Amino acid sequence: MRNTIAVTFLVLLSLFTSCTDDQYAVPTLVNFPTTGLLGQQLMIEVQNVQPGRLQVFFDSEEAEVLYVSNDEIMVLIPRTITRNNPTLKVIDLNENKTILNTTFSLKTPVITSYNTDNVTFNETFIIYGVNFDILEDFVSVTVNDKNATIVNVAYDQIEVQIPSEITASQLQVKVTAQLQEVTSTVALQLKNPVITGVQNNVAWIRSELTVDGQNFNPNFEFGEVYINGTRCYYSSTNNQLSVTIPPGPYQDFKITNVTYKTGGLTYSYDCDIPIQNDAIMVDHIDNSRLDHTIFEHNGKAYQFVSESNILNPTAPKIYSLLEFSPITEKWTKLTSYNYTGFLADAVYDGSDTVYLYKYLSGSNSYTLTKLNMNTFNEVGIPLPSSDRIYGPILFAYQDNLYLLSGLNNTNGVVTVRDQKYKYSSSSNSWSQLSDTAFSDLAPVSAYGSGKCSYMFAGNNIYISYGLNNRTYKISSNLSVTDYQHIFSFEHANAIIGKQLNNTQYFFNIVTQASIPVIQDNLFDYGNSFFTLNNEIYYIKNSWTVYYQNTFYTQKLRKQIINGLL
Repeated sequence: MRNTIAVTFLVLLSLFTSCTDDQYAVPTLVNFPTTGLLGQQLMIEVQNVQPGRLQVFFDSEEAEVLYVSNDEIMVLIPRTITRNNPTLKVIDLNENKTILNTTFSLKTPVITSYNTDNVTFNETFIIYGVNFDILEDFVSVTVNDKNATIVNVAYDQIEVQIPSEITASQLQVKVTAQLQEVTSTVALQLKNPVITGVQNNVAWIRSELTVDGQNFNPNFEFGEVYINGTRCYYSSTNNQLSVTIPPGPYQDFKITNVTYKTGGLTYSYDCDIPIQNDAIMVDHIDNSRLDHTIFEHNGKAYQFVSESNILNPTAPKIYSLLEFSPITEKWTKLTSYNYTGFLADAVYDGSDTVYLYKYLSGSNSYTLTKLNMNTFNEVGIPLPSSDRIYGPILFAYQDNLYLLSGLNNTNGVVTVRDQKYKYSSSSNSWSQLSDTAFSDLAPVSAYGSGKCSYMFAGNNIYISYGLNNRTYKISSNLSVTDYQHIFSFEHANAIIGKQLNNTQYFFNIVTQASIPVIQDNLFDYGNSFFTLNNEIYYIKNSWTVYYQNTFYTQKLRKQIINGLL
């Protein structure tokens, strides 16, 4: 019994002594850093560290422990933190006690310099500094607030490519790293674009002009190209532009300038490249209809144009009068004339008067006025018989206005009129002509109109109308000569025209000599040729992607008709 008690006492004494020797020592924080970089190691000095008994947090993100010794613990700053100033916590798991709770700051990136002070699009350049990162996913760079492509990163430098979506030449660089954005104060400039030459020796409208150079923006949406002042469609690389040659406006058959703009920078290149086309555009008319013959008065050309109400196409039209100068080769809207209604016909007398045949939709009738081209005064004159003559042959010549034929519409029954009338401007009176007067002029077709195209040449007037596709020359003695071609224009005392179903040819309507025309864009809209200062012009429907839904005023290369003179 005594032996058993003695053994028990010795065991308890041994246990008590052992517990006294292994008594828990509280971890004591000695030193800790308050700044660092994502993914970098962080050493915290702590006395009495027990493996697995300390946890380190940045906000709610637990840091990976790399190693533990009796007096320090090494962790990685987690990349999953979401702000640059997280709370650093160290927790003693033995007592579930926080022994450190302080603000920790990621180091601020600093941009110190670049490898160059001027760059171009897609060029790789280097940003030098400190406190960036070694992983691309944790770094971003913008240039003028546009994302730059990152090529390589390190804590002390970033290689990037300049983006193409640049609209200003002064470049501002921003770097986001360590969950912070910093703006550079180092100057950086976009390189000036330079045109070094044009590969083409000659040019064709609608073909491509190849322009060589440097520092072009490869993104065409952020650049502009102009040929002779006209903005063009184009594609680009850093050192080449492929430009679609526009129809105009040109003043001569030459490309004399190519201008390139990008990023707020401009380069202008003068050249002398001949245009090979047989016609160029000198001006364009937008948002208008051209329903009446162009006429020349006092060295300028004029035409009536109308605008329709898009919401109500049957509403009265708004008419203006355009004037074309042979010096500027541009149309100008005159403020001295306007009319709202329906202008059925407008004919010039070769001197100073335009007769306006107007339709009144409310009464289904017509009125007639004469407009003085010098004063723009307009006065009404009576019609000779009926005020319901549809589509008469109406032309003015030698101080007289002639109204021939036309159609009657009685209760839906259409009949051709055979009456012929002459209005004398000097006596301000009408007279009816004999049945034999102008007998060579075909009456109006019951299915057509007598509305004329007309042209004064020499002492004669040439008219064409209706469905017969012919030209009638009326001489000063009122004799009529019939030609089988439709006239277009007069040049060097020759009357040049076209023939139905032979639109690829020009004809001398007197000699019937012809020349082929390769380009179909030479032919006009509604026989709208006119000549000024020995230059030949005509109106053409828009035929390229430039100035769509407009009318082009084209200038003809006169040499192509030399064989007809």
